[in-house]
Amino acid sequence: MISQYKLSFLLLSIHFSSFLFSQECLGGELRTVDTFIYGRFEVNMKSAEGNGYVSSFFTYHDHWADSDPEDWDALTNEIDIEFTGNLNNSVQFTTHHPYWSQTQIVPINFNPHSEFHDYAVEWTPNSIRWFVDDIEVYSQAQAVINDLIFPQKIMMNLWSAIWEDWVGFWNPDTMPVMAYYDFVKYYEYTPGDGSYGSNNDFTLSWVDEFDIFDDTRWEEANHGFNSNYCQFDPLNVLFHDGKMILIASEVDYMLGDVNHDSIINVLDIIVIVDMLILNGEIINVADYNQDSEVNVLDIVQIVYVILND
Repeated sequence: MISQYKLSFLLLSIHFSSFLFSQECLGGELRTVDTFIYGRFEVNMKSAEGNGYVSSFFTYHDHWADSDPEDWDALTNEIDIEFTGNLNNSVQFTTHHPYWSQTQIVPINFNPHSEFHDYAVEWTPNSIRWFVDDIEVYSQAQAVINDLIFPQKIMMNLWSAIWEDWVGFWNPDTMPVMAYYDFVKYYEYTPGDGSYGSNNDFTLSWVDEFDIFDDTRWEEANHGFNSNYCQFDPLNVLFHDGKMILIASEVDYMLGDVNHDSIINVLDIIVIVDMLILNGEIINVADYNQDSEVNVLDIVQIVYVILND
């Protein structure tokens, strides 16, 4: 575990980011190295709460680097599971096609920002089906999805959208916020020869429980886009305690830098101890081990990083 902590937290140095646009925050994005066509894509996650934020699990035809900009709309293929932080009892399912999209917001009987739940999408040539805790809640038929023909990457990201009518008014003072991912599973589409999913048409290919960062499977994004206030930065993707954590933060955010002097040192420990003794304000940046509590374990891990830096 110590080596895992060291790997995760030594990455939390000052952000030196070069922005493609004049974005106001940093976000996190993780995507597979490989692409997939058809299959069952499953995640266990807890989304970020707050106006403006979007947490996601989706598949995406990543064509930008290999095609002419004039062809981009014609190459659009995407299947989404999304959570907007302004809504606490729904999940949004969308397909993006060449030149058009179809979406549905589905009510759920829990707050996805406060609880971990399973979400899945099954993509076949004949339909796309979405599931919450293994219960099918929405589908699109072949007539809708017949132009989703390109191989796609599995992706997850956390960002702040510019569309207030969709996500609400974003207040940067709410940062940092986090989305947590417990595991991802990919099942191959094996019609007539599977053991899971609808009609047993899917076969488990792999599971990633995020005990470590597997760079043979995943890559961290470093880009932005115009409808996103945040620039994706690899330092906003953490692996800790069997979770993959995406962070939306200020551009100079550093976990453990409680006094905001861009250095993690004994002064931060003094501030945390003071907060604990005086029952002062407990701020997110002090929760170094991401367990939703600020206590001596956070101090121990900060001391470890200081001694080994």
